[in-house]
Formats: sequence, C-alpha cells, structure tokens
Amino acid sequence: MKISNQIEHLRNLFNELRYMELIQFSTITLPITLEEKRYAEALLCYEYLASTYFEIGSYQNFHAVMDDYEKLCLTYGKDENKMVYYYLYSLEHIFTKHHDESIEAAKKSLKYAHLLQNDELIIINYCNLAAQYRYKEEPQNAHIAIKLAEYYKRKNPAVNATIVRGYLGALYYYASTSNDIMFNQIKHDILQHLEGKPPYYAGNILFAEAILNYRAGYGNESLEMFEQTFFQLEKQQNYVLLSVVERYLQRFGLIEQFRFKKELQHLIEKYKNEPISVRKVRHIHADFFFEEETTALTVKFPHVVSKESTIEFVEHALMNNEAIYCIHWCFITDKIEELFGTLFTEQLLFTLFESIYSNIFEYEAKVNVLSKNEGEAIIKNISESDFFKLLMKLEEKLRTTAVHSTSGVVEIPIHFGFIHSDQLKKEEVSYEQLVAFADASLYYAKSHGQLYIYS
Repeated sequence: MKISNQIEHLRNLFNELRYMELIQFSTITLPITLEEKRYAEALLCYEYLASTYFEIGSYQNFHAVMDDYEKLCLTYGKDENKMVYYYLYSLEHIFTKHHDESIEAAKKSLKYAHLLQNDELIIINYCNLAAQYRYKEEPQNAHIAIKLAEYYKRKNPAVNATIVRGYLGALYYYASTSNDIMFNQIKHDILQHLEGKPPYYAGNILFAEAILNYRAGYGNESLEMFEQTFFQLEKQQNYVLLSVVERYLQRFGLIEQFRFKKELQHLIEKYKNEPISVRKVRHIHADFFFEEETTALTVKFPHVVSKESTIEFVEHALMNNEAIYCIHWCFITDKIEELFGTLFTEQLLFTLFESIYSNIFEYEAKVNVLSKNEGEAIIKNISESDFFKLLMKLEEKLRTTAVHSTSGVVEIPIHFGFIHSDQLKKEEVSYEQLVAFADASLYYAKSHGQLYIYS
C-alpha cells in the first residue's frame, strides 16, 4: 500500500509539473521498489524520473537514469513500459544528433501505442516524428506525421500534461513550415494548460517563435528571439534544449551573428561530461536531525541555528530594546506516515520546512528545528501587519500542500503558536518565557483544530 501511494503521488507531481519535488520523492521510492523487487512500480519511477530530467534539460542525469531504465524495462517491462521507454529513447537520441535512431525508436513506441490503443502516446510520437522529419528535410514524411497527429487529436481532443509535452514537437513543425494559424492554436492550447504551473516551457516556446520568425523571413527578429531563448534556458539550466538551439543557429547561418555564441558553446561543452549517477546523490534531509554543529541542513539554510544561538539572538535583541515575535509550528503527519512510510514523510517534512524557511527569511530571523515535525523561529524588526501577512502567506502555501494516495488527497494539518515580546511584562521577557507562551498558543490551536489562535 505504501509504495502504491508513493507512486500515485509521483504521478500527480509529474502531471502538475512539480519536477523538483518529483526528483526528491522518486529517489525515496525507487530504491525501495528495487530492493523489494517490485519492478512494475520501479519502472514507473524510472519513467517519471527520466521524463523529468529530460523536461528540465538535465542531460547527465537523464542519460544516467535511461541506462538503468533500459536494463529493467527490456528485462521485466510489459508493452506499456516499452511504449514509454522507446519514446524517451527517441528523445535521448535527439540530443546526441542521432536522428535516424531517434526516428526508429519513435516508430517502436508507436507500434506499442497502436497495439495498446493509447492515443496520447500516438499523438506525441507523431508530433515528435513531424518535427524530426522536418529537421531532416523530409517534408513529405513530416507532413504525413503531422496529419496523423491531427487525426488522432480530433479523436481525443482532451489536453493533459502528456499531450502538452508532445505538442512542443508540433509547435516546432508548424514554426518550420511558417503555419501561423496552427502555430498560434497549438501555442494557445499549451499556455492554457500551463497556466498557474511552473514556467518550464517558456524557453521552448521562445525557441519555436525564433524558428517561426526566421522561416517568415524576419532574420533580425529571429536573432532577438534566439537571444531571449538563450537567457531563458540558461536561467532554467536546460542544457538539452540549448544544444538544439545551437544546432538551429548553425543551420540558419546565424551563429556568427549570435552575440552569446561563446557563452552558449561553453555551457553545452561543460554539461556534455560523463553523466552523474543519480544513486550517488546524498539527500540533505538525511542530515536533518543530526546533532553535529555543521550539517547539510545548516549549509543549505544558514539561518538554522542551535538553541544556544537562538537564545543569544533573543538576548541581544532584548538588550537593544528590539521587539520580537516568537513563532512555533507543528505538522501532524501520523496519517501520512501510516500511508506512505517514514522516509517519504521525512522528505515531505523537509519540503514543508523549505516553504517556511523561504518565507520567514524575508525578515531578520533565526530558526531552531525542534524535531521532525516541530520548529521555532524568532523574528525581529517586523510590524504586526507584516507578521500577519507572513502568516497568511504560510497558510496559503502550506494549506495547499497535500499528497495524493490511491484513495484520494491526504492533507497535512499544521498549527502555529506565537507571541510578541510586548505582550509580556518587560522584566519577564526572556527566551524561555517567549517559547513557553508560543508553545502554549500552538497546543491550544491544535486542541481546537485551528491554524492558530489570536487574542
């Protein structure tokens, strides 16, 4: 049950384009599935992980995952696993400029997709083939592929995350053929589905628009769009797509006019090194509760300090007559641990802590982690109105955090307790008193089922 629930959560993260979280959680689930020889679930982990690394442009990790994915898939995979594997294998060959191998892999994926009557994979494979045939200057094959994609799209008009990823191939095809009408229609569908989601595909759309401008005869405008594409992909660290951008700049004869040629080629060469094994990644949350003074947690989050440092911070503030807030938080994760397991819960707590940290440290503050589920922060030089704005931001962020199990959505209850130093008599204010009152406030809120209690 726990592994099934974890897989369901990964599926939801993938569909919502929450790629960084997916990487974190899949590296919890994948080793467990392999250890327990639950290969069906392991293959799904590989599918999500490989797809994610490709989508974010991390070729080294994409290639490393594909190596392991291939061995398991060809040994234990069913038709539906091989269908997805060959689609991803086709994408892998685009980066290495092996277009014939890429096309053959896409055809293998299509064979399984037709056998399984999986319209989504049929559509995205035909979109992929249309773009590749167009690049290889085989317009007749490209035209056939895009018409078949359009045919199956009419049969299955629903737009989801899988279709959107495949639509990018169609976008490149229509850009290359200067088909403004279809280009803008596909772009509209993509943007509509991506609304409110992380902007991972902004660089892809800019790239397609650069191609469209060049094919329409607007060389200067195309060059400007290529520059915008470079900035966006550099920001996203999408080195897979940067290599394709360079290829098009060379094909269009624009590479010498491109102002950032050296920077582009340097980035591509830098990330063509041998792939990093994802199994060697050491997770920061593994160091979350070590007692050593310096841990991976304190390296990543420099404002996380010991109890002694927190006391010093409070005493220094009070000595300078600075008003401070003391805030405690507590996550209730018993249900999560029962459904998903201990390691998954710890990763979830780490993700939630990141949300608290990133918001609290917009202000002058120190944090002390008390346990896996609890922590405290001391914030100074913050007005009452700003403090409650902070609480509302935390509420909005944390209340929308949920995990997806096979039985549905499971929410994570959170409670806050806080006190302002002005609420105590001046001679009574101390770290111990602030903590005691904040703690009492938290447990009062917890016992009444409230986010927090304010009086």
